[in-house]
Amino acid sequence: MLVRSFLNLYICFMDQDVLNIAIENLSTIPELMIEIAETTNIKTYDIGYDGVVVILFKGSSFEMPFIVKRKVTTAQIPFFKDSVSKDSVIIFESASKPVKEQLRSLGINYIEISGNAFLSKGDIFLFIDTKKKVKLEDISSSAAFSKTGLKVIYQLLINPDSVNYTYRELGRLAGVSIDSISRVYRELVSDKYLVKVNQRKHKIIDLERLFKDWVPLFNKTLRPKLKQRSFRFSKEENIHSLLDFDFNGQIGGELAAERLSNYNIAERATIYVEGSFVDLAKDLRLRPDINGKIQMIEKFWNDSTINASNIFVGAPLVYADLIANPNPRNFETAKIIYDEFVYQYS
Repeated sequence: MLVRSFLNLYICFMDQDVLNIAIENLSTIPELMIEIAETTNIKTYDIGYDGVVVILFKGSSFEMPFIVKRKVTTAQIPFFKDSVSKDSVIIFESASKPVKEQLRSLGINYIEISGNAFLSKGDIFLFIDTKKKVKLEDISSSAAFSKTGLKVIYQLLINPDSVNYTYRELGRLAGVSIDSISRVYRELVSDKYLVKVNQRKHKIIDLERLFKDWVPLFNKTLRPKLKQRSFRFSKEENIHSLLDFDFNGQIGGELAAERLSNYNIAERATIYVEGSFVDLAKDLRLRPDINGKIQMIEKFWNDSTINASNIFVGAPLVYADLIANPNPRNFETAKIIYDEFVYQYS
């Protein structure tokens, strides 16, 4: 059964930041990958869970229903003891050392947002209790170059004509709300990247400056917030073999730059993935490896008319990928891509 619609409905009532940060921090463990399951046979709503995570660890994968809590206290232990399955996991912001000891003594799995965890299922056992505590921070921004604004600007860069799409259509492509489009446009006009032609139309008046300003802020603000993980092939294979696969995502980084520039020979590959990292890793026979040369990154846009059938991401994102992994060859290749992009739209 599908759980995504249920999760999207229920997410309003639980703390999504706790869930996202816990998954991100635990995923730094070598050979381990964790994400929210998009499909599952576990009926979460029948037993009061918030959803299901799928865990890939040392080549084995398994599912665990989860409950999210901001804080776990001693008073909650009897409830967990009577109501929580030994195959499930509690995800929380904080709990005292004695409370975590009680959870372990009862065989109750947990993940703390710091990355501390106790997971025991079948032959899998993982216990981490060395991470420093992490506190949630409420960060919000309405600026054009906020995380939301950067998604909108990417659409304008890869297809300047999209500046006059309806707010609904542009919002669908960028994955943001209609209200967000309005706020971003107001600030882009104020900062003289756009000009308002009439009540319904805008024009990009400084695409080159918009590109130059977007790249470093994307790498600093949005990229670190995207789910990402490095992998290697289970067997010796060249990264160029990725071009032979059909998968739900698009290729960026050095491998895309090689095709765009005909200059560099790619040593690393970046895949912007729509959906499950675990499923794609299994399909491509990849294993998590902190030093792996294949990087998966969460795709932050929906396919547009310019690249819906293209296996490569847009040139601005390829450029940003190269700048994010600096070396002389990447800088040289980035300049070729930049010059070609600016020439194309000048």
